[in-house]
Amino acid sequence: MHFKPKFFTLLSRMLALAFIFVLLGSRQIPAQDSQVYVTFWHAMDGQKGKVLRELVERFNMTHPGIIVDEKCVGKSERSFADAYNILFSSILENLAMKNPPDIAQVYENWTTQLIECGALVPMENFIRGQQGFNQNQLNDIFPVFLEANTYGKKIWTLPFNKSIYVLYYNKDAFWRANAAPPKTWTELRQLARKLTVSQGDYVQQYGLAFDPSVDTFGHWLYAYEGNFLTKSNEVGFNNTLGYKDIQYWVDLVNTDHSALPLPSGEALKEFQNQHAAMYIETTSKLSSMEKCNFNWGMAPLPKGSVKAYGFAGTNLAIFANSSPEKRQAAWTFVKWLLDTENTTEWAIQTGYLPVRKSAVESFQYKAYLRKNPEFTAAIDSLQHAICQPRISTWQTIRGIINDALFEAISKKKTPKKALDDAAKVIISQRYVK
Repeated sequence: MHFKPKFFTLLSRMLALAFIFVLLGSRQIPAQDSQVYVTFWHAMDGQKGKVLRELVERFNMTHPGIIVDEKCVGKSERSFADAYNILFSSILENLAMKNPPDIAQVYENWTTQLIECGALVPMENFIRGQQGFNQNQLNDIFPVFLEANTYGKKIWTLPFNKSIYVLYYNKDAFWRANAAPPKTWTELRQLARKLTVSQGDYVQQYGLAFDPSVDTFGHWLYAYEGNFLTKSNEVGFNNTLGYKDIQYWVDLVNTDHSALPLPSGEALKEFQNQHAAMYIETTSKLSSMEKCNFNWGMAPLPKGSVKAYGFAGTNLAIFANSSPEKRQAAWTFVKWLLDTENTTEWAIQTGYLPVRKSAVESFQYKAYLRKNPEFTAAIDSLQHAICQPRISTWQTIRGIINDALFEAISKKKTPKKALDDAAKVIISQRYVK
């Protein structure tokens, strides 16, 4: 499977530019003081940032009364710095100074916190307004995404760069092992052992590379109908199911010696270098697969008692500090960015999921799937997608569970004690009810 720019995308850009030149030739651009400037903060860097900049430039050229000033706030010179953490810190700092952006990427749990401090304007206000969505347009957004952006029966944000976890695999290694992608977590463990190739103490190829994080813990948990928190927002992971979950990952590493636990970016490199035959990550890493000098594929994550897959990525929020004119201009941009044509192009160029059903059914996206048929695994997984907890303390809880996995895998604590200790901290610090 290879990920390459598509001819129809280039053609659509040429047609769009031709239209722009005709439009600008027949209309007078408003004077600079009549333009509405809108700031848009995001964490998109590299190729994804380039695609986003091109979309913003196209919007600015076709909407001469509005200038969207996009800024990647998630950049850092530190190798392992989390771009989204930097973005959220910047948002909070500027909120304190009463100078937030007009639009920003936000995770679901950030939204909870931002709603609590009165920082956002509900998208519902614009959706139900004169220039909003009709019911068909609203229903066109995938239900799981719309649900994740709804708080108290009100839509506060809208989905943007959404991805879902999948299994990347080395087709050549699978062919040599006469293997097929695993359908269950039991099969994955067996296959990881089979695909591990060693010479003495040196491992030439691990069966699996994965990020030992809260997200990885969630894959197994969701598959067996568990969750991090109960419906009443109490700790729900340090139980029999949770103990089996963490033991699974510990056994892969320390008993089977068939898995390599590394931060996601490092695990990706091990897969690219053919030092791991399988790699668990989201579809957002799709463009990185161009560096693979072998045949690779994509499959749904294994199932347990059910099919259930965590999704990732952020949403778009409009901030309340903006003037009414800026808010309306911000909505005009958000609505444009998330329309069928633009979410289709964004998905094709980045590996993110389209947020609209009509995008998946579009001629362009169907052509993309015909050339990249295995990406249908990601689209099909959407009907089984699960959103992580949206409580405002979730970011802190994530870090605590991350530490628990590290302690268990590195044998600093038994798996059970690692989870129990994590639960005690979460409860004692009142991060949950």
